[in-house]
Amino acid sequence: MVTLGGVTEPAYTWAHYAAAPDARDREGRVFPNRAEWVKAELWDFFRCEPGLEARAAAVIDKAAKKLVKDMHYEARVQAVIKFHAEHLGAKVTKKDARTISLTREQYLKVPPGWCAGDLPCWFVIVDKWCAPEWEESHNACRERRLLMPGAPHHQGNLSLTGFAARWSAKNDGQPLSQFKAYALAHKSKAMHGVAYDPNDPASAYTNENVKARLDGYTSMAKEVHGPDFDPS
Repeated sequence: MVTLGGVTEPAYTWAHYAAAPDARDREGRVFPNRAEWVKAELWDFFRCEPGLEARAAAVIDKAAKKLVKDMHYEARVQAVIKFHAEHLGAKVTKKDARTISLTREQYLKVPPGWCAGDLPCWFVIVDKWCAPEWEESHNACRERRLLMPGAPHHQGNLSLTGFAARWSAKNDGQPLSQFKAYALAHKSKAMHGVAYDPNDPASAYTNENVKARLDGYTSMAKEVHGPDFDPS
């Protein structure tokens, strides 16, 4: 539990880690906050090329923000899977677990390992999931996702920059702009031979809205920079 902005709650964000003071790790090292502890333990296993420290720090912060949010999302899914396995003797896939909700008492029986030593914090996390407004928001987001005619993208767990780098590696080192990366990530995985063509129909993308977004961005860019400007 961390106090941030006058509110004491579970560490839902990377900002909570930075706000948690006086952290001592297993080696007895003391850090100003939990975020610095996490980063220090990363460098126990990896090394940064000299001169790229600032870039590495930016990458770490960006990745950590997503990982902390993903950790809480996965905790609920894993709780559903674990409860069914340990208490009902049933196997539930991650896909199905995303659509299943447990009761408060059921969630409380299956805390994740990272929270098992702080059950009062787990109680607060579970109470949030069991609140009617959270359930309503969760179901609304799921319904919107189901209305999409295709997969949201083919990036997997890669950022757009990571997708561009993988595509470039598979296509003889050709550079790939953010614009093209967005387009290709909505066509297929980062493979050799997959290319952006502004004349591709809407059906070439994972959902037809992508074509409209690309065309709208291109149109606005040409209004600003001139008719010969190529946003790709």
